[in-house]
Amino acid sequence: MKKPVAKFFSITLIALLAVGGVGGTVYAMGVSAEANSPADAAPTDSGVDYTAPKATSSYDPNADRSVKDETVYVLASADGSVHKIIVSDWVKNALGSNTIDDVSTLSDIRNVKGDETFTLGGDNTCVWDATGNDIYYQGEIDRELPVSVAVSYTLDGQPITPNDLAGKSGKVTIRFDYTNNQYELVDIDGQQEKIYVPFAMLTGLLLDNDVFSNVSVTNGRIVNDGDRTIVAGLAFPGLQDSLSLDKDTLELPDYVEITADVTDFELETTVTIAANGIFDELGSEANGSFDGLDGLEEDLNKLTDAMGQLMDGSSRLYDGLCTLLDRSNDLVSGIDQLAAGAAQLKQGAGDLSAGAAQLQEGAAALNQGLNALAGNNDTLNAGAAQVFQTLLATANSQLAAAGVQAPELTIENYAQVLDGVIASAGESPAGQQVAALKTSLDSYSAFYQGLQSYTAGVAQSAAGAGELNNGIGTLKSGADSLSAGANQLYDGILTMKGSAPALIDGVTQLRDGAMELSDGLKEFNEEGIQKLVDAFNGDLSGLLDRVETLREVSEQYNSFSGISPEMDGQVKFIWRTDSVEPQQ
Repeated sequence: MKKPVAKFFSITLIALLAVGGVGGTVYAMGVSAEANSPADAAPTDSGVDYTAPKATSSYDPNADRSVKDETVYVLASADGSVHKIIVSDWVKNALGSNTIDDVSTLSDIRNVKGDETFTLGGDNTCVWDATGNDIYYQGEIDRELPVSVAVSYTLDGQPITPNDLAGKSGKVTIRFDYTNNQYELVDIDGQQEKIYVPFAMLTGLLLDNDVFSNVSVTNGRIVNDGDRTIVAGLAFPGLQDSLSLDKDTLELPDYVEITADVTDFELETTVTIAANGIFDELGSEANGSFDGLDGLEEDLNKLTDAMGQLMDGSSRLYDGLCTLLDRSNDLVSGIDQLAAGAAQLKQGAGDLSAGAAQLQEGAAALNQGLNALAGNNDTLNAGAAQVFQTLLATANSQLAAAGVQAPELTIENYAQVLDGVIASAGESPAGQQVAALKTSLDSYSAFYQGLQSYTAGVAQSAAGAGELNNGIGTLKSGADSLSAGANQLYDGILTMKGSAPALIDGVTQLRDGAMELSDGLKEFNEEGIQKLVDAFNGDLSGLLDRVETLREVSEQYNSFSGISPEMDGQVKFIWRTDSVEPQQ
């Protein structure tokens, strides 16, 4: 997977797990591979209370409409071919209605968590006698899935069927290919183009470490707990085409591939989740994903500039360390001179103590004077503010007398309000009490702001003078300690002289490391940052239009088996493949 997509991959993986796939995934991976009944496929009949995932985009769970949360369970062979499709629906009765009007194309519909019944009507309509309750029901369906999953296997580079692979050993590759079949024809720049419903495909496998070793994954992540290796792969079939992105610049994966060394191959159930809910607010104003075209361009420019600064800094670091290494020999020869200087430092410490006493007297007088000056700050600021308010009150009266309608002028808003009045009045005489009035107010505002800066400076200076006075006392006592420290410094210099060879070796290692850092940053910039920037340096407005269209298409796809126009909804799909085991 190319570097620019790594962050997108990680964020989407976290989001998909948070959206509501986790519970279903863990449940489905734990279900016995031999289970064939609908009750075995869905968590509603597992003996655990059914809990629907939190809504993320396509509906508001607190809205005054019924909500259908749909989970489609796909029971498949180890190669991905479909055996059976079971749909589990949770209809949330938001208003506690006695009846719920529903639409469903399922067969063998049965209530799995209650005694509520329904009446079938035409056009796949059914009315549930809800009596104020939520409805949980299940059924089967036989129709094309919006996205298909194909699983292929190779052993030592040669294709092989799952049954033939069972019990074999060697280098095994398992590949999940996803095909998006659900799209809308949308007019983009005058042309009809396919915009696919943006499904995120999350595939999970639990691999026994006694069977699998040296596991790697393309377009995924691996976690090893010692006994098992957990593989999570993520792909986005159709998204590359929908966004019309050049693969040479930014490639969005549409497959997951696992490679491992295998002994006596066997594989537990694999689980794949498909969900589009995480895309429903992609690029929307409410989600805050984009601040507009200008903001995106600005962020990319900042990213480029920051990377340039990092590379410049690493280069300067390398040059500085080279200079430091060259000067290390000079440092060694200068240690003797430093020892002589330490003796002079001891003598100077006494002079410093005497001077510090005189300095302390002057600092005390300065502190006293500044405190007296700062005592007038509040009076000055209050008077200036009162004058400003008087001027503004006069200006408000003048504007009203001239028939100019404008918000009441304040210190904070007068400039913005008067600019608006001037812009509206133009070159008219009125536009000219107003321009003159603003000029007068601006002059006083400059004085007012300057006065505030002045008084703040006086207060700060007074505080600084007090700190200076205290600090000089500390300086005096420190000067006394400096003489004793000079002797210790001399002893330390002798120790440093003996450590000089180690110092030179350390600087050499730092220089070599800085060179590697500089080279690494350049590579990261070329292979990562610049590719990301190049991906968005084309038609940004066109890309954002496609993102918005993608979001709209995703919002519209909220059910597989049918949904009433009066309902909100979301849907996710869970594939569970048969396990692969050696023949007994």
